[in-house]
Amino acid sequence: MKKRTLRCIFHKALRYGLISILLVVNILLILSYSFIIVQANEKETNETLLYSQAVYFAVFCFVLFILCIIAILFILRLKYNSEKKVREASLELRQITNSIHAGFVNFDLEHNYEITYASNGYYDIVGYSKEEIQQEQENSVISLVYQEDMEEFKALADGFSNGECIQKEVRMVTKSGNIIWILINGNYIEDKNGNHTISAVLIDITESKFMQERLLLEEERYRVAAEISNDILFEYDIGEDLMTFADKYKELYGRVPVIPHFSDIKTHGKEMIHPEDIGVFSEYCRALRSGKEMIESEFRIRDIKNDYVWCHTRGKTIYDDNKHPARVIGKIVNIDLHKKELQTLEYKAKRDPLTGVYNKSTTKDLIDYYIQKHSDKKHIFMIVDIDDFKSINDRYGHLQGDKVLSFVISQVKRIFTAGEIIGRIGGDEFAVFIGNITSKETVLVKADLLQRALHSVYREEEYEISVSGSIGVSIYPGDGKNYNQLLNCADKALYDVKDCGKDGFKLFT
Repeated sequence: MKKRTLRCIFHKALRYGLISILLVVNILLILSYSFIIVQANEKETNETLLYSQAVYFAVFCFVLFILCIIAILFILRLKYNSEKKVREASLELRQITNSIHAGFVNFDLEHNYEITYASNGYYDIVGYSKEEIQQEQENSVISLVYQEDMEEFKALADGFSNGECIQKEVRMVTKSGNIIWILINGNYIEDKNGNHTISAVLIDITESKFMQERLLLEEERYRVAAEISNDILFEYDIGEDLMTFADKYKELYGRVPVIPHFSDIKTHGKEMIHPEDIGVFSEYCRALRSGKEMIESEFRIRDIKNDYVWCHTRGKTIYDDNKHPARVIGKIVNIDLHKKELQTLEYKAKRDPLTGVYNKSTTKDLIDYYIQKHSDKKHIFMIVDIDDFKSINDRYGHLQGDKVLSFVISQVKRIFTAGEIIGRIGGDEFAVFIGNITSKETVLVKADLLQRALHSVYREEEYEISVSGSIGVSIYPGDGKNYNQLLNCADKALYDVKDCGKDGFKLFT
């Protein structure tokens, strides 16, 4: 490119240099001619003077003639080069417009939208040849416009403004009768004759238009489905830490649906999340910002009635062109009813139906799990047997016996916290497990409290039944390393209590 530029500069300099030299020579000849004439007037005769004048005049005319010839050739050369460049540019433009997957057309707005130029791409789009357009369609663009879009297309002429860009979507009818969507993208142009024309690229957008319509239909279906199911769509901007819920969020949860600084739990987490689920929610916020492809979590959210409801949230991370996580799009689903049904089923599966405490298998699993997690601490295992429970059943009946059993368990539950494990492991036998005991004195205090709770009277209308219980105690890890070993030792201590008159407790030795 640089060599070509230097060569052009050299040729131009050479041409202009020759012309400049000839002009200088001509000026010198004129000056010389004038000087010689002046000298000749002083020294020579009239005949010699006339001869000299004729010679110098002839030379002057010859040089002037040559200069004129060169100037004419130079002008013709410039004109030729200019026309060549125009032809090359026109050919290049024609090749480009014919090669792109679109149509280029220029048409006159004041003469029935007559086509003044159209590329092959235009004819490919409409399905007609150039001759067919000229003969059958009056060489007019408007003849192919779909009837319902005719007025909108004609409005192009009313808004003419030279040089202004235009963009319009209209339907056109092809030779085969198909209706296609066309995007007209071009400019208003006033030509040298003052005619108002449009030069535009026509692009077939039929497929993208149908895809857009299908997308809008799917979005509408999804929106309706979300409204029916109470699902809430959301979009989380990772960079801005901005959460935007659908408007339904305010209707169901009573808060503004746009939440800035979403991952900052202190700003809103304590207001919207159940205290027991703050840790889960904090982990969920970290997952949102991590760039993980799929994110799921379950926690309780305070609704507009100030009740906490279980929600399941699921989102998918969207990445930018550089594969960096940009946003998360997902939805929140109210699963409160489903969750509570599962909790009810789980409760029934783990609990004794009569007393409401854990059943035998659950008691064993919970105690073994607790020991595994806290193997470096001391724990108490106590087995409780209601004294003479068989005689109560025989004397008052099994219905009253069940009531007495429930009464005794309610007395036991009153003296222990929710973190201590109470389970029914036999007909009238119960296990009580207390974790993290610091001293033997604590063991004795807990056993004494349990004995006092068991020593009570059940009253109901005409019934007044005295109740007591015997307790065997074993201690982890000295008496056993798991549920079965602790139960075996506590059971032996229990029988020692029964042999000694019942209504008491004993530690395994």
